[in-house]
Amino acid sequence: MNWTNQTIVITGAYGGLGQELSIALSKLGAQLVITGRDYEKLLELKASLSNNTLLLAGNVSSEKFRNDLQELLSPIKNNGHILINNAAVSDVKFLQNQDPKLIVLMLQVNLLAPILLTQALLPWLQQSSTANIINIGSTFGAIGYPGFSGYCASKFGLRGFSQALSRELSDTNISVNYLAPRAIATKINDHTVNQLNKELKTNVDTPEILVPQIIKAIVQNNSERHFGWPEKLFAKINGIFPSMVSKSIIKDHTTIKHYLNK
Repeated sequence: MNWTNQTIVITGAYGGLGQELSIALSKLGAQLVITGRDYEKLLELKASLSNNTLLLAGNVSSEKFRNDLQELLSPIKNNGHILINNAAVSDVKFLQNQDPKLIVLMLQVNLLAPILLTQALLPWLQQSSTANIINIGSTFGAIGYPGFSGYCASKFGLRGFSQALSRELSDTNISVNYLAPRAIATKINDHTVNQLNKELKTNVDTPEILVPQIIKAIVQNNSERHFGWPEKLFAKINGIFPSMVSKSIIKDHTTIKHYLNK
Protein backbone atom coordinates (compact mmCIF):
# COMPACT_ATOMS: atom_id res chain seq x y z
CA MET A 1 0.00 0.00 0.00
CA ASN A 2 1.28 3.44 -0.93
CA TRP A 3 0.48 5.35 2.24
CA THR A 4 1.41 8.73 0.77
CA ASN A 5 -1.64 8.45 -1.51
CA GLN A 6 -4.02 7.75 1.39
CA THR A 7 -6.29 10.14 3.22
CA ILE A 8 -7.32 8.57 6.53
CA VAL A 9 -10.11 9.75 8.83
CA ILE A 10 -9.67 8.57 12.43
CA THR A 11 -12.40 9.00 15.04
CA GLY A 12 -11.37 9.05 18.69
CA ALA A 13 -7.92 10.09 17.53
CA TYR A 14 -6.41 11.28 20.81
CA GLY A 15 -7.38 8.22 22.86
CA GLY A 16 -4.76 5.59 23.61
CA LEU A 17 -5.23 3.44 20.52
CA GLY A 18 -6.29 6.33 18.29
CA GLN A 19 -3.23 8.36 19.21
CA GLU A 20 -0.79 5.53 18.47
CA LEU A 21 -2.57 4.80 15.19
CA SER A 22 -2.41 8.47 14.22
CA ILE A 23 1.31 8.72 14.97
CA ALA A 24 2.16 5.49 13.13
CA LEU A 25 0.09 6.31 10.03
CA SER A 26 1.45 9.85 9.90
CA LYS A 27 5.01 8.48 9.96
CA LEU A 28 4.10 6.25 7.02
CA GLY A 29 3.20 9.38 5.05
CA ALA A 30 -0.59 9.30 5.03
CA GLN A 31 -2.66 12.47 5.19
CA LEU A 32 -4.72 12.30 8.36
CA VAL A 33 -8.01 13.84 9.41
CA ILE A 34 -8.12 13.45 13.18
CA THR A 35 -11.37 13.84 15.10
CA GLY A 36 -12.56 13.89 18.69
CA ARG A 37 -14.56 15.95 21.16
CA ASP A 38 -11.72 18.01 22.66
CA TYR A 39 -10.24 20.64 20.34
CA GLU A 40 -7.22 21.29 22.56
CA LYS A 41 -6.29 17.61 22.69
CA LEU A 42 -6.59 17.41 18.91
CA LEU A 43 -4.30 20.43 18.57
CA GLU A 44 -1.77 18.78 20.89
CA LEU A 45 -1.84 15.59 18.83
CA LYS A 46 -1.66 17.50 15.54
CA ALA A 47 1.57 19.14 16.70
CA SER A 48 3.25 15.71 16.72
CA LEU A 49 2.01 14.73 13.25
CA SER A 50 2.83 15.78 9.69
CA ASN A 51 2.02 19.27 8.48
CA ASN A 52 -0.81 18.16 6.20
CA THR A 53 -2.90 16.79 9.11
CA LEU A 54 -6.42 18.22 9.40
CA LEU A 55 -8.60 18.13 12.50
CA LEU A 56 -12.26 18.34 13.37
CA ALA A 57 -13.60 18.61 16.90
CA GLY A 58 -17.14 17.52 17.64
CA ASN A 59 -19.52 14.85 18.86
CA VAL A 60 -19.11 11.85 16.57
CA SER A 61 -22.76 10.93 17.20
CA SER A 62 -24.17 14.24 15.95
CA GLU A 63 -25.54 15.16 12.55
CA LYS A 64 -23.56 18.42 12.69
CA PHE A 65 -20.31 16.48 13.03
CA ARG A 66 -21.16 14.34 10.01
CA ASN A 67 -22.05 17.38 7.93
CA ASP A 68 -18.90 19.25 8.98
CA LEU A 69 -16.74 16.23 8.15
CA GLN A 70 -18.34 15.85 4.72
CA GLU A 71 -17.58 19.50 4.01
CA LEU A 72 -13.98 19.17 5.21
CA LEU A 73 -13.36 16.09 3.06
CA SER A 74 -15.12 17.22 -0.11
CA PRO A 75 -12.04 18.79 -1.77
CA ILE A 76 -9.75 15.88 -0.83
CA LYS A 77 -9.42 13.36 -3.64
CA ASN A 78 -6.40 11.13 -3.13
CA ASN A 79 -6.11 7.69 -4.73
CA GLY A 80 -7.05 6.00 -1.46
CA HIS A 81 -9.60 6.97 1.16
CA ILE A 82 -9.83 5.23 4.54
CA LEU A 83 -12.32 5.70 7.38
CA ILE A 84 -11.27 4.28 10.75
CA ASN A 85 -14.21 4.08 13.17
CA ASN A 86 -12.21 3.93 16.38
CA ALA A 87 -14.12 6.12 18.88
CA ALA A 88 -15.65 4.09 21.70
CA VAL A 89 -16.86 4.42 25.27
CA SER A 90 -17.47 1.81 27.94
CA ASP A 91 -19.50 1.51 31.13
CA VAL A 92 -18.74 -1.72 32.94
CA LYS A 93 -21.24 -2.88 35.55
CA PHE A 94 -23.88 -5.53 35.94
CA LEU A 95 -26.93 -4.36 34.02
CA GLN A 96 -29.10 -3.77 37.10
CA ASN A 97 -26.61 -1.17 38.34
CA GLN A 98 -26.09 0.76 35.11
CA ASP A 99 -27.30 4.25 34.36
CA PRO A 100 -29.67 4.01 31.36
CA LYS A 101 -28.16 7.20 29.95
CA LEU A 102 -24.73 5.55 29.79
CA ILE A 103 -26.17 2.51 28.03
CA VAL A 104 -27.67 4.83 25.41
CA LEU A 105 -24.32 6.65 25.09
CA MET A 106 -22.45 3.39 24.49
CA LEU A 107 -24.83 2.35 21.75
CA GLN A 108 -24.71 5.80 20.17
CA VAL A 109 -20.91 6.13 20.11
CA ASN A 110 -19.90 2.49 19.57
CA LEU A 111 -22.56 1.42 17.08
CA LEU A 112 -24.90 4.08 15.75
CA ALA A 113 -22.17 6.66 15.10
CA PRO A 114 -20.04 4.31 12.93
CA ILE A 115 -23.12 3.29 10.94
CA LEU A 116 -24.30 6.84 10.26
CA LEU A 117 -20.80 8.21 9.70
CA THR A 118 -20.04 5.44 7.22
CA GLN A 119 -23.29 6.17 5.42
CA ALA A 120 -22.48 9.89 5.26
CA LEU A 121 -18.97 9.29 3.89
CA LEU A 122 -19.84 6.64 1.29
CA PRO A 123 -19.91 9.22 -1.55
CA TRP A 124 -16.43 10.43 -0.55
CA LEU A 125 -15.13 6.88 -0.25
CA GLN A 126 -16.54 6.03 -3.67
CA GLN A 127 -14.54 8.86 -5.27
CA SER A 128 -11.19 7.14 -4.70
CA SER A 129 -9.72 4.26 -6.67
CA THR A 130 -9.56 2.16 -3.48
CA ALA A 131 -11.24 2.70 -0.13
CA ASN A 132 -11.41 0.97 3.23
CA ILE A 133 -13.82 1.20 6.14
CA ILE A 134 -12.01 0.00 9.26
CA ASN A 135 -14.27 -0.75 12.21
CA ILE A 136 -12.36 -1.26 15.44
CA GLY A 137 -14.25 -3.94 17.35
CA SER A 138 -13.40 -6.10 20.32
CA THR A 139 -13.10 -9.69 21.46
CA PHE A 140 -16.35 -8.80 23.25
CA GLY A 141 -17.95 -8.46 19.84
CA ALA A 142 -17.75 -12.25 19.66
CA ILE A 143 -17.95 -13.28 23.33
CA GLY A 144 -20.66 -12.06 25.70
CA TYR A 145 -19.09 -11.30 29.08
CA PRO A 146 -20.72 -10.56 32.47
CA GLY A 147 -20.69 -6.88 33.35
CA PHE A 148 -20.14 -5.87 29.74
CA SER A 149 -23.63 -6.55 28.37
CA GLY A 150 -24.17 -3.09 26.86
CA TYR A 151 -20.63 -2.87 25.53
CA CYS A 152 -20.89 -6.39 24.07
CA ALA A 153 -24.18 -5.46 22.42
CA SER A 154 -22.53 -2.48 20.74
CA LYS A 155 -19.55 -4.48 19.49
CA PHE A 156 -21.62 -7.50 18.43
CA GLY A 157 -23.70 -5.00 16.45
CA LEU A 158 -20.62 -3.39 14.91
CA ARG A 159 -19.38 -6.80 13.85
CA GLY A 160 -22.71 -7.66 12.21
CA PHE A 161 -22.83 -4.26 10.50
CA SER A 162 -19.30 -4.77 9.17
CA GLN A 163 -20.06 -8.23 7.81
CA ALA A 164 -23.30 -7.18 6.14
CA LEU A 165 -21.81 -4.00 4.65
CA SER A 166 -18.78 -5.89 3.35
CA ARG A 167 -21.10 -8.18 1.40
CA GLU A 168 -23.24 -5.25 0.30
CA LEU A 169 -20.22 -3.45 -1.17
CA SER A 170 -18.54 -6.55 -2.62
CA ASP A 171 -18.84 -5.24 -6.20
CA THR A 172 -17.45 -1.77 -5.41
CA ASN A 173 -14.06 -0.20 -4.71
CA ILE A 174 -14.75 -0.20 -0.95
CA SER A 175 -13.56 -2.90 1.46
CA VAL A 176 -14.89 -3.26 4.99
CA ASN A 177 -12.60 -4.57 7.72
CA TYR A 178 -13.65 -5.51 11.24
CA LEU A 179 -10.57 -5.62 13.49
CA ALA A 180 -11.04 -6.91 17.01
CA PRO A 181 -8.40 -6.42 19.72
CA ARG A 182 -8.52 -8.15 23.08
CA ALA A 183 -8.22 -5.98 26.23
CA ILE A 184 -6.14 -2.84 25.66
CA ALA A 185 -4.30 -0.78 28.28
CA THR A 186 -6.11 2.53 27.70
CA LYS A 187 -8.25 4.94 29.70
CA ILE A 188 -11.43 3.26 28.44
CA ASN A 189 -10.80 0.78 31.30
CA ASP A 190 -11.36 2.23 34.75
CA HIS A 191 -9.57 1.15 37.93
CA THR A 192 -12.15 -1.56 38.68
CA VAL A 193 -11.72 -3.19 35.28
CA ASN A 194 -7.94 -3.00 35.58
CA GLN A 195 -8.09 -4.69 38.98
CA LEU A 196 -10.39 -7.41 37.65
CA ASN A 197 -8.09 -8.02 34.67
CA LYS A 198 -5.14 -8.28 37.05
CA GLU A 199 -6.86 -10.77 39.37
CA LEU A 200 -8.09 -12.93 36.48
CA LYS A 201 -4.68 -12.69 34.77
CA THR A 202 -6.37 -11.35 31.63
CA ASN A 203 -4.03 -10.64 28.74
CA VAL A 204 -3.85 -6.89 28.09
CA ASP A 205 -2.08 -5.38 25.08
CA THR A 206 -0.59 -1.92 24.92
CA PRO A 207 -1.53 0.30 21.94
CA GLU A 208 2.13 0.26 20.89
CA ILE A 209 2.03 -3.53 20.51
CA LEU A 210 -1.36 -3.56 18.81
CA VAL A 211 -0.96 -0.79 16.22
CA PRO A 212 1.55 -2.62 13.95
CA GLN A 213 -0.83 -5.59 13.88
CA ILE A 214 -3.73 -3.34 12.90
CA ILE A 215 -1.72 -1.69 10.14
CA LYS A 216 -0.68 -5.11 8.83
CA ALA A 217 -4.33 -6.23 8.80
CA ILE A 218 -5.29 -3.10 6.84
CA VAL A 219 -2.58 -3.81 4.26
CA GLN A 220 -3.69 -7.43 4.00
CA ASN A 221 -7.30 -6.27 3.69
CA ASN A 222 -8.57 -8.79 6.26
CA SER A 223 -12.37 -8.68 6.29
CA GLU A 224 -12.34 -9.83 9.92
CA ARG A 225 -9.36 -10.21 12.20
CA HIS A 226 -9.11 -10.96 15.91
CA PHE A 227 -5.92 -10.18 17.80
CA GLY A 228 -4.39 -12.06 20.71
CA TRP A 229 -4.04 -15.71 21.69
CA PRO A 230 -5.98 -17.53 23.13
CA GLU A 231 -8.74 -14.90 22.90
CA LYS A 232 -9.15 -15.26 19.13
CA LEU A 233 -9.52 -19.03 19.63
CA PHE A 234 -12.21 -18.49 22.29
CA ALA A 235 -14.05 -16.18 19.86
CA LYS A 236 -14.19 -19.00 17.29
CA ILE A 237 -15.20 -21.61 19.87
CA ASN A 238 -17.94 -19.31 21.19
CA GLY A 239 -19.40 -19.09 17.71
CA ILE A 240 -19.70 -22.88 17.50
CA PHE A 241 -19.96 -24.12 21.09
CA PRO A 242 -21.00 -21.16 23.28
CA SER A 243 -21.83 -23.47 26.20
CA MET A 244 -18.15 -24.42 26.47
CA VAL A 245 -17.14 -20.78 26.83
CA SER A 246 -19.98 -20.18 29.28
CA LYS A 247 -18.64 -22.93 31.56
CA SER A 248 -15.17 -21.37 31.48
CA ILE A 249 -16.46 -17.88 32.31
CA ILE A 250 -18.85 -19.10 35.02
CA LYS A 251 -15.85 -20.48 36.92
CA ASP A 252 -14.81 -16.86 37.48
CA HIS A 253 -18.32 -15.57 38.17
CA THR A 254 -17.77 -14.96 41.89
CA THR A 255 -14.69 -12.83 41.18
CA ILE A 256 -16.40 -10.95 38.34
CA LYS A 257 -19.44 -10.30 40.51
CA HIS A 258 -17.23 -8.97 43.34
CA TYR A 259 -15.83 -6.27 41.09
CA LEU A 260 -18.65 -5.45 38.70
CA ASN A 261 -21.90 -6.04 40.58
CA LYS A 262 -21.76 -2.84 42.63
